Amino acid sequence: MISSKLPRESRLCGAANYTGRFAAKIRSGHFILLSRENSASIGRIGVSLSKKHIPLAVVRNRVRRQVKELFRTSDCLARSEDLVIRATKEIMKADLVAIKLELTQLWSQRKK
Repeated sequence: MISSKLPRESRLCGAANYTGRFAAKIRSGHFILLSRENSASIGRIGVSLSKKHIPLAVVRNRVRRQVKELFRTSDCLARSEDLVIRATKEIMKADLVAIKLELTQLWSQRKK
């Protein structure tokens, strides 16, 4: 059976991967996208959702799953860069369709 989850080597794990110098920073209404080149041959993603901005764990997990799934199904895995997605406090006002649309726009802005 083929797994449809994001492979472990495509995830940023540990605090050391989230800190450091990121080359690009793109802001949108609900997210901040940080990116930098990596030495791996595939893209990696990390999602940082603050309890301060999203108090309900159910909502945090849903947003995290949405972000990872969109990353997995896009062409971002082919690029060798690390991406960190951070949510702003306005995320609580957005529905999942708006989140998906906004993340798609962030991916396309990053490609330019």
